[in-house]
Amino acid sequence: MMSDEYRKTILVIEDNPLNLKLARDLIRIQGYDVFEAQNAETGIELATLHDPDLILMDIELPGISGLEATQRIRNDPELCEIPVIALSANAMEEDKAKALAAGCDDYITKPIDIRSFPETIHRYLPKPEDRENPPETSRGHRILVVDDDHLNIKLLAAQLVSKGYLVSTANDGEAALTIVATDRPDLILLDIMMPGIDGYEVTERLKADAETRDIPIILVTALTGDDEKRRGLEAGADEFINKPLNYPELEARVSSLLRLKEYQDQIVSRKQSENLMVKGLIKKEDAILEDPNLPTVLIVEDDLTNAKLLSRYLTMMPCHLEVVNTGEQAIQIAALKKIDIMLLDIILPTMDGFEVCKAIKTSEHTIPIQVVMITSLTDTQSKLKGIEAGTDDFLVKPINKDELHARLRSLLKKKAYIDRLRAKVEGALYAAITDKLTGVYNHGYLKHFLELEFNRSKKHKHNLGLLMVDVDDFKKFNDQYGHQCGDRALSMIAKTMKSKIRDIDLIARYGGEEFSIVLPYADLTVAKNVASRLLEAVSNHLEIDTAPVARLSVSIGISIFPDLCETPEDLLKTADLALYQAKNRGKNQYCVYEKNEMLRN
Repeated sequence: MMSDEYRKTILVIEDNPLNLKLARDLIRIQGYDVFEAQNAETGIELATLHDPDLILMDIELPGISGLEATQRIRNDPELCEIPVIALSANAMEEDKAKALAAGCDDYITKPIDIRSFPETIHRYLPKPEDRENPPETSRGHRILVVDDDHLNIKLLAAQLVSKGYLVSTANDGEAALTIVATDRPDLILLDIMMPGIDGYEVTERLKADAETRDIPIILVTALTGDDEKRRGLEAGADEFINKPLNYPELEARVSSLLRLKEYQDQIVSRKQSENLMVKGLIKKEDAILEDPNLPTVLIVEDDLTNAKLLSRYLTMMPCHLEVVNTGEQAIQIAALKKIDIMLLDIILPTMDGFEVCKAIKTSEHTIPIQVVMITSLTDTQSKLKGIEAGTDDFLVKPINKDELHARLRSLLKKKAYIDRLRAKVEGALYAAITDKLTGVYNHGYLKHFLELEFNRSKKHKHNLGLLMVDVDDFKKFNDQYGHQCGDRALSMIAKTMKSKIRDIDLIARYGGEEFSIVLPYADLTVAKNVASRLLEAVSNHLEIDTAPVARLSVSIGISIFPDLCETPEDLLKTADLALYQAKNRGKNQYCVYEKNEMLRN
């Protein structure tokens, strides 16, 4: 049998093309490789050649039946240990008994139930490790799948649900628009070719509406022409992916777009909070003013011919051009100049494109740069690796000029939008919303932001976490080292905690030595993980430069909407009660608000 260091393989022997396709896609969704045969003779040959880890055997096959084929497998010393699961359209107990008597280990009834199918497979094959825990990005996010093919919807839904997403479906454009109007999703997977309103028109309508234009849309289609891609991007789609779907690539693109949406949503919330606090300081028309300067595109390409070709294509667009031939030069220029888009070749001397992209996307100064990786059409692994590094888009060689222009126009709009919002967060309002001592947000800003974020989470059915953090025995510290040293300690604690939370989280000084941390999209597991990081960072790694021998710790109270409260006030109150409990239990720990526990105490 194949060792665990390799991907597990499943052989499917099935003569019905529809059942074969469904089984194949469900197997790939689970992370296994698959071989296929439509008759028993071919299936046995493939089993001998590839030594699969599991066989799915249709009982009713042309020529040699599935039962006879199973008996041959059991009599072959090279194959006899391979588990065999029977597939049959007959649900009678005697059919199951015949299959088991022939040597089958288990039995699946057709039509295949996509919910119970993985459970049956996992009895004989371990789950791939990367599928045991959904990524943090997927928690609670709602995805709308729109396709007129019911089988495609089932397969996509099964894949997304296995990753922790909440899925709703629609069979045509009209139904999709109705769902979006009443129950706004976080992302839409949208087929192009549908009866009635096609995917292009659905995209145009959603992107023209201020209420829905920020919902990421991935167009999913069997069309492969450049004209279709260009039309989709011009309609406002954020991504374009072809059938048959490569599930790892789809998963990576979904995760990437959701991360960007979370980032944009938080900038919007913070801007709205600021405007509430300082009404009249900024004119409404100023908020939508375009940057008067032309955008700058940086080409990173060590092949002179390719660099010249890209430069020639871009002379037709109103932009400044910068060209470098190494990754190190690209990072240096991005740090010194305002770069809007980086066209980044993957194959570069010394430092490759993946390393460059990761460096760009981990720096606060350069993270807004829209990175477009240039790769080959069949290089799926490079595309996946690029998405994991944080790339915003891809261009496939040979580069089509019209597609290049359409993608860059779309990315420039996105970049300008993010830049305008960031400018409001980082601009003249800083003093009005910031705690002067610690540099984090102040109590007044927290109240406005929490109310807006609470209402948004309630509207879109997302979780919202809140941590109340209090420095332990701070009065004793002040008495021993003095108030000036105490102020320095608070500043360092705030900075340490800010470095341990996500970009979309918000930390504010609630008052005195108490802080609040708002965690959008966070369920209890995420909130506990954040709290653990904070406890460890403060108690084990924080050194106060003005009191090097001193050691401080914090206590943390956790509350979650909608699990534990119903209003922003309740969220604050319950987190504060949990903080009180953490103090009573000995400090330097977190407690989760639990109603019954609080009543007892």
